Amino acid sequence: MKKFIYLFSMLFAIAFTLNAKAEEGVAADPLTDVWVIKIDAVDKGKFEQALKAHMQYRVDNGDPRIWNVYTQVVGNNMETYVLRACCTNWDKIAEYRDWSRSKKMSSHWRKTVGLYSKNADHYFSRLDDKNSHWDNTKEFRYFGVTSLYPEPGAGFEVRESIKAISDAAKKMGWEESWAWYNQIGGEPQIQLVVGFESYADMMPAEKSYYERLVDLLGDKEKAQDMISDYSEQFDKTNYAIYVHRESLSSPSSKSK
Repeated sequence: MKKFIYLFSMLFAIAFTLNAKAEEGVAADPLTDVWVIKIDAVDKGKFEQALKAHMQYRVDNGDPRIWNVYTQVVGNNMETYVLRACCTNWDKIAEYRDWSRSKKMSSHWRKTVGLYSKNADHYFSRLDDKNSHWDNTKEFRYFGVTSLYPEPGAGFEVRESIKAISDAAKKMGWEESWAWYNQIGGEPQIQLVVGFESYADMMPAEKSYYERLVDLLGDKEKAQDMISDYSEQFDKTNYAIYVHRESLSSPSSKSK
């Protein structure tokens, strides 16, 4: 099979029966600033118009960050908007906060987008660059996002199992782009993001990850053990497909 997302479908099936082209891959500054905004469905049109106006306001005032917006096309949070700005690090957060205050960004948000925002959560997301494999030459529009919630106390085991799964994917020449993120804030979770250029890109290939893992290891039992070790580290999972909303993201130029 050629899509990395199917790898994790296989893993959990056996155990129990994620413009974004370069946005997500800069290891020198591994943090992504993330806001998750929930709205009422009846306010969608007004919210999106307000968000466009706010993004233009940020660009007109020299926002040093580029904000990309994503919404679900498959999942259980269809009224959720994810705003991501990559890439930063802890020593740059205060400087950006000072810029935001000097330009009264929060005030503008409250007068526009905030009128239609039902709830807002704020996180940072840390890229696990060593275990990721992202093709920055492609312009992905869709992103399969698997949210994985580790079992309590399974920190070291989680890291080891993710490394084993990712190393195997790289050795077998797994074709697709994937990136691992650790969420900072809220319920502990790890996110696996897989990039797709189109829906057709999500079609499975003839040979699954598991079959290729057996070929790589030369031992069916070892392949099953690796998959089981990985799957047992997580209490629950959730999968969704997001689309990049370019029209709602930071515009490329200031208004005339």
